[in-house]
Amino acid sequence: MTVSQPQKTNMSQLAMQPHSEIHTPLDKLFPLPLSPVEKFMLADGRSQYPMMCDIEVHVQGTIQRGPFEEALAFAVQRAPLFQSVVQNDKKLGLVWQLTDRMPEVEWDEFGVPCLTGYDNYVDLFQELGLRIYVRSGSERSSFLLHFHHATSDGVGSIAFVEDLLTAYHNATPGTKFVKPRKWEPERLLNRCNSALKNPGWKRGLYDVYCGIYGASNFFMQRPLPLTDKRSPLGDDAMRQQNGHITKAVSPEATLAMRKWTSARKVTVNDVLLRDLFVTLNDWMSNQGIDIGSRYLRILMPQSLRGRGDGAMPTTNDIGFAFLARRGNMIRKPDELLESLVPETAAIRKDNLSRHFIGGLAAVQTLGLLPSLLNGSSCFSTAVLTNFGNSWRRFQAKLPPTDGGLTAGNLVYDGLTGTPPCRPNTAAAFCVCTSADQIFVSLKHDPFHFTLDESHKLLSSYIDQITRSADGPSA
Repeated sequence: MTVSQPQKTNMSQLAMQPHSEIHTPLDKLFPLPLSPVEKFMLADGRSQYPMMCDIEVHVQGTIQRGPFEEALAFAVQRAPLFQSVVQNDKKLGLVWQLTDRMPEVEWDEFGVPCLTGYDNYVDLFQELGLRIYVRSGSERSSFLLHFHHATSDGVGSIAFVEDLLTAYHNATPGTKFVKPRKWEPERLLNRCNSALKNPGWKRGLYDVYCGIYGASNFFMQRPLPLTDKRSPLGDDAMRQQNGHITKAVSPEATLAMRKWTSARKVTVNDVLLRDLFVTLNDWMSNQGIDIGSRYLRILMPQSLRGRGDGAMPTTNDIGFAFLARRGNMIRKPDELLESLVPETAAIRKDNLSRHFIGGLAAVQTLGLLPSLLNGSSCFSTAVLTNFGNSWRRFQAKLPPTDGGLTAGNLVYDGLTGTPPCRPNTAAAFCVCTSADQIFVSLKHDPFHFTLDESHKLLSSYIDQITRSADGPSA
């Protein structure tokens, strides 16, 4: 095992654009004030629950160190928040301050667990918010991006993966140049913007109503946590696991689900959301938790990126939607699905998740954020995010090959990962897809649940999805 901080190198013309083209516009943006979402993520990190996300990139072939470090230098320059620390500016408040530091990279053999520093609390006032674990083998390799949620959301991290793979391809001798995606750093000024552009009075009133309705539900509903029957944590609590686990839905079940949901004009994500409610209800009941008519609630992140925002640097541009259902509704799966479809459609159509950003800004202005994050309340029973097929998000035209995309000597298969857990939100699920399969990853509260329990919960979810593949009432 080796741990290194890559040095700045004289990069090949294939891998990068001139240094001045990157740093001149960034010098005009930084120091960059934190958005309400970034302030929330910063404040919500704690020693037992560091606010760290995972994205694991899976490739065929051996990762070559020279091209990888060259590619990393290129990608990090285009992801300035991965190269920044937080400072308190007298005029601007909390700001991102750009540095010339590089993230630490740990190299080891493929299959070796990522343990060194993985569970450490990351102090963004002192440290960069990204750590990378490269695991290289003769036939298969991977690299894990372990990053603070204040620096990026999942979609932003996929853009970073795209930049890194594109630059790796261009830095590999003998390859044909692939033009990197567009990069417009000024778009950072519009990240996590909860305001509508020039709404009419009807839309404005509707927007106010949605905001008030959503806020009242958020505070009035009392969702049950997965840890309802577990003892509170002590200061000396021991972790029982770390990282995330992943399981796949079979190609046959994936194809069957895509067929019937398309015919019924229901999204696959609606079914996955319904099935997670059902799985959590059954699993918690088997744990001895009496749900009855009480609420379970699932947090569903929503990217707020619009037209042209594919050129945005790696960052957060995200809102949160909360969907809650009572236990007696969850026990009627077909009715549950029918109730979810119009709600998720409205969230997508009107970007209703942005109201959470406006609420955060108000809470922060009133100085109430510490009370909101005291760890005593349950925001949601679980998190479900859906990255879809990462290939379709790539703008750079990496050459396709059987089963993946060519990146130099590597073949990119896809990625998996999860958002973090937090107190009383003890399970974070992430869906990634390929052309013929659905993959589901789980990060489970490492203090309350063993790895064996996590495998059982994720297997139960996969089984429920497989049963749903045959259509309604399955």
